[in-house]
Amino acid sequence: MYCPECGGEYREGFFECADCQVPLVAEPPVTPPVPDLHLVTVLESSDPTVLAVAESLLMEAEVPYLKKGDQIQDLFAWGRLFTGFNPVVGPVQIQVAEEHADSALEILEALTSPPADEGDAIAELELPDASDDSV
Repeated sequence: MYCPECGGEYREGFFECADCQVPLVAEPPVTPPVPDLHLVTVLESSDPTVLAVAESLLMEAEVPYLKKGDQIQDLFAWGRLFTGFNPVVGPVQIQVAEEHADSALEILEALTSPPADEGDAIAELELPDASDDSV
C-alpha cells in the first residue's frame, strides 16, 4: 500500500497515511520524469567577488543558474590554499541550461573580458590646449 501524496510505503493492514491523513492506494504514485538538462559553463572563477557579481547579474536578469564546486571548496584539508580555490576541486563554475547560455554569456561578458587599456582611454580624452588662455 502506498500514499498517493508523499509516496510512503505501508505494509498490509494500513489504510491511511499517518503523515498525510489520506487513504492509501495499491499502486505506487507515478513520479514524473526528470528533464535532461544540458548545462553550459558560462563563468569559471576563484574570485568570490566576481562570483557574487555574476550571481547578482543573473538573478536580476532572471536567468536560472547553478554554482558547481562552491560548497566543497573548504571541505578537503587544503581549503583554498594560495590559489583562491581548492586544488583538488578546482575553481567554481557557474552553469546555465543550454537555452539560457547565449543570454548569460552576454550578461557576463563584462566580467570575462579583459579590462580596457587605461592608456587608450587617456589618449581619447581631449585635453585643453596649453596655449589657450581662456582656461
